[in-house]
Amino acid sequence: MVGPPVNTTTISPADMPQVKKWLFGSPSKGSSPPVSRTDSIRSTFSAWTTNSTMQAATEEPTSSDDVALSIHPLPTNDGLIAKITPPEAPAKPIDHVPCDIVLVIDVSGSMGCNAPVPTNPGEKTENYGLSVLDLVKHAARTILETMDETDRLGIITFASKAKVVQKLMPMNKKNKTLAEKNINGMRPIDATNLWHGLLEGIKLFKEGGEVNTGRVPAIMVLTDGMPNHMCPVQGYVPKLRGMEQLPASVHTFGFGYSLRSGLLKSIAEIGGGNYSFIPDAGMIGTVFVHAVANLQATYAINATLRLTFPAVIDLEETTGDSVDKQEVLTLPDEKDEPKQLSISLGNLQFGQSRDIYLRIKTPEGSILEKSSVIASLEYSRMTSALYRKTTEQSLSSPTTLPESEIAYYLSRSQICSYLSSIIPLREDGEHEALSDISPQKIETLEALIKELPAQKFPNDPKNKSLVEDLSGDQPKGQISLALKNPEYYTKWGVHYLPSLLNAHARQICNTFKDPGPLQYGVDSPLFIACRDRLDNAFDNLPAPTPSNHMVATHRGRIKMSSYNTSSGVCFIASTPVVLASGRKVPIKTLRRGVAVQTPSGPRRVVAVLKTPVHREIMCRVGDLVVTPWHPISMDSGKSWGFPANVALRPVRYTGCIYSILLQPGRDASAHAVNVAGIWGVTLGHGLVTGRDVRAHQFFGDYGKVVRSLRRIGVRRNGVATGGGVGRDSRTGLVRGFKPVRRVVVQKDGKVISK
Repeated sequence: MVGPPVNTTTISPADMPQVKKWLFGSPSKGSSPPVSRTDSIRSTFSAWTTNSTMQAATEEPTSSDDVALSIHPLPTNDGLIAKITPPEAPAKPIDHVPCDIVLVIDVSGSMGCNAPVPTNPGEKTENYGLSVLDLVKHAARTILETMDETDRLGIITFASKAKVVQKLMPMNKKNKTLAEKNINGMRPIDATNLWHGLLEGIKLFKEGGEVNTGRVPAIMVLTDGMPNHMCPVQGYVPKLRGMEQLPASVHTFGFGYSLRSGLLKSIAEIGGGNYSFIPDAGMIGTVFVHAVANLQATYAINATLRLTFPAVIDLEETTGDSVDKQEVLTLPDEKDEPKQLSISLGNLQFGQSRDIYLRIKTPEGSILEKSSVIASLEYSRMTSALYRKTTEQSLSSPTTLPESEIAYYLSRSQICSYLSSIIPLREDGEHEALSDISPQKIETLEALIKELPAQKFPNDPKNKSLVEDLSGDQPKGQISLALKNPEYYTKWGVHYLPSLLNAHARQICNTFKDPGPLQYGVDSPLFIACRDRLDNAFDNLPAPTPSNHMVATHRGRIKMSSYNTSSGVCFIASTPVVLASGRKVPIKTLRRGVAVQTPSGPRRVVAVLKTPVHREIMCRVGDLVVTPWHPISMDSGKSWGFPANVALRPVRYTGCIYSILLQPGRDASAHAVNVAGIWGVTLGHGLVTGRDVRAHQFFGDYGKVVRSLRRIGVRRNGVATGGGVGRDSRTGLVRGFKPVRRVVVQKDGKVISK
């Protein structure tokens, strides 16, 4: 149940003594004296706030642009859920929240290595001569493209030394031209001095002036290897903590498999940011797009939740260990010496709640009837004002939240706790993944899967997504896949699992791939709009000039969506497809006029394209065998991906493969069929440009598809037999269907077969 009305307060210079009480003391409604802070490795995060000069402020009434804070004791009396709910969207329409972004980019020698286009499993990779750094530069230009004069951009490069390429500058037309020139000028050099890169990035903010102007401050660090030059002796985390104050959140990105990902995760935690893993060139686009979209949809920064509660009980966090986790403090100068727990939240996004499950421990025989919890949320709206929201809740009044919602929060915490145990903290504050996964860890995983509260709600999308992250059929179930196969764990699991943990702990959507994180941000129109705009920019900006001309294997025009998306078209003959009646039939039996299920309801088949193939490379995803670049969806059409990115191995298939054309309509969701429990896109869906993985200039164009089918011939039952696809000789892009080749076999001058 929601407690009494909350208070929202902003703070002026005259209030600074009270500020100290709020930051380091009790958040109760009355004033309270400051308390000492622990010097342990989990020291308080409250000092890590953006430098600011406080200005006079007044009490503000609750408005549509105000954050909601509520405490929900569980009926079982053993826990509570703290909910922080920012508004869905800004009070006044904007296309993005202004940002101050400093890019800190690794230009060590390995960044000059090739970044081939992701291809079908088993096929030889196509190399356009682009290096990893070329693609990072393209991602940087994507960020630049979506900035305007309200934003600022700075650029640092680091190899054996760090270099300030560009100080923080407003992105007006003139400066954007200069920034693009600076981005294009980056070249790979030698070693990897990550520490100096970080220092220079922090220094840019401290020297940049113009603080508290409503812009979201962020440092984005990308590296493809392990720091190997001038690393701080005492460790990165103690050294950063010793600075006392960071001017911006720090977000880290690790590319490839030769990473010190535990360090990148720890740097992001101490910096109040996020860690993202980029396994290959095909993921650069989606990871950067989501990271910047989250920044551009920021509601508040430096958010901290403080919970004050009676000394007789204990509140415990449940998501595992992290660098910014803080000790419970006792407030000795308060009546009855209550306890206080502070939880660092970092940035809050419009339309995305933060939901924190805390365990309650009480002495045996004690009663919670007279116990209450006071919650205080402190945050900045990127200005000089510090906001504070307070509420109080009796622990004897259980929540009225639906059971499914409670199960979701508990399940998310349990998954985070388990993943955290895979990457424990060292004494110096750096995460270090277990060298191998013991049988006991696998047993714990199996028990977690079996007993997860989310299992009780298989029809709830949010609960279902968590189960799918743990153990779903491929391409889902990446947690089990990473942990149960030693080869996978060593190669990519040690890097991927910390990134997934970060997404769930911070409740952010970080890529298009995993079902669980895809549930975050779905209620944020601003995040979705920013993501779409960045997607389009990545795909449609002019391709970078290749750095590695001598090793290029493809001389055609570079299409950047190849590094972000690709396309494919067909299912094998025996694929079960769900009809509108709910009955399943092999896809090869479909004919014109048959009604099938789509995410938008029943639709009728207009045409069926049948293509004979011999030893064609296909992907197996669960029970579905499909061409590698045929867009599929595992969540009822909410998000789309490619089989080639998730299938374990290719399979060879000889026979006929099938594509479907449904009745015309503007709703792209109405152009998909349920095949083997997965949604597969159909021809002519209407998406021809943009970041949506279904987008394709030919397969998405209904008119072009119909005209091409007519050219190869469609029988009265709607079936057309094709001979593959025709491609543009210059660009290599699909431009139509080819007619089937008929081979006449003769013996003694007589035709014996065709």
